Amino acid sequence: MAAFQCGGARVPETDAERGTEAAGGFTPGRRARIMRAETALAILAVLAILYTAYLAQNLVAPITAAVVGSFIFMPLMRAAPLRFLPDALSASIIVATLIGALAGSVYLLAEPAAEWTARIPAAIEEFEEKSRELSEPMAAMRRASKQVEEMTRADDAPREVVVRDEGLVAQAMEVAGQKGASILIFIVLLYFLLATGELLRDRIIRSAKRLTDKERARRILRSIEREISTYLFSISLINAGLGVAIGLSMWAIGLPNALLWGFAAALLNFIPYAGALAGMALTGFVAFMTFDSVGHALLAPAAYFLCNLIESQFVTPSVLGRRHTLNAAVVFISIVFWGWMWGVIGAVLAVPILVILNTCFAQVEGLRKFSLFIDGSAKPNGPTLPD
Repeated sequence: MAAFQCGGARVPETDAERGTEAAGGFTPGRRARIMRAETALAILAVLAILYTAYLAQNLVAPITAAVVGSFIFMPLMRAAPLRFLPDALSASIIVATLIGALAGSVYLLAEPAAEWTARIPAAIEEFEEKSRELSEPMAAMRRASKQVEEMTRADDAPREVVVRDEGLVAQAMEVAGQKGASILIFIVLLYFLLATGELLRDRIIRSAKRLTDKERARRILRSIEREISTYLFSISLINAGLGVAIGLSMWAIGLPNALLWGFAAALLNFIPYAGALAGMALTGFVAFMTFDSVGHALLAPAAYFLCNLIESQFVTPSVLGRRHTLNAAVVFISIVFWGWMWGVIGAVLAVPILVILNTCFAQVEGLRKFSLFIDGSAKPNGPTLPD
């Protein structure tokens, strides 16, 4: 018999339904509706978080970078001789060293970078002259199109065109102020995360109610720190070696300011795929500006491609191994998404964010299925399916 309504309330009719409600449980239909509602709320919450992160990128991006940086430098806090010093002093030494390295790099490379930037307009004109033979048909088509457009508008009344000065200097100062504030947020927050890292870790673990949850929280934090620090430290060494190799290659070819191009190659390689393409395009453009022979100019991007090919296909897999292998498609999607969200800094943080998510997913039973999609190894961790 079906259940009937009594006074606006549903009265269970069958023994199974009466037993379920007496036990305080839910029927399968009600449980499914609750699960759908929870899923919808979770999706809306994720979208709201991402929308907030997009709007507040000048605040959220440096905070995220500081959190990732704390996972990188935290092992140094426990290494000798810093572990014998107070945490505040150790954090000050690490942050001061980081600032000094960045300031020294800017001091050494600012002058050649400014010189090449000043040469860009002349280089564009030179490039147009050298490629005039290829662009002449297109220019003729543009001139013909312009003449046709002028003929069709011959009878139109003259229109007044007002060009307004948008204040490029003011816009540049505003952008510089925003980026400067983001850098300051990153440095200050990184210091506090390093100085109070152990205290924050202890508070997070203590906030869990059950002993199993405390152990899981401790294991997740340790795993994130180990995976991020190992991955980024190894990548940093690999990129530094790649920068040296490319710098020496540019010097051997005869490209001026080889140190600048080697440093740029090391930085660009933190962005998978797009960084290598940008580096090849940059060195090719500079070589085209410098050398008269096209064959000589093509040596620069060819050398860059060869060095990057050796690094990506042989050096990086042998150093990182299968432990840090990520799904290439997921990595590409992550770079595109975070690059769209936060620009260059988002593209740099895309892979570390993916490593953190993969580590968290792998440690939580209910989320382990998502780790299977991120993991790029041949046999990811998880149950083995029959053939």
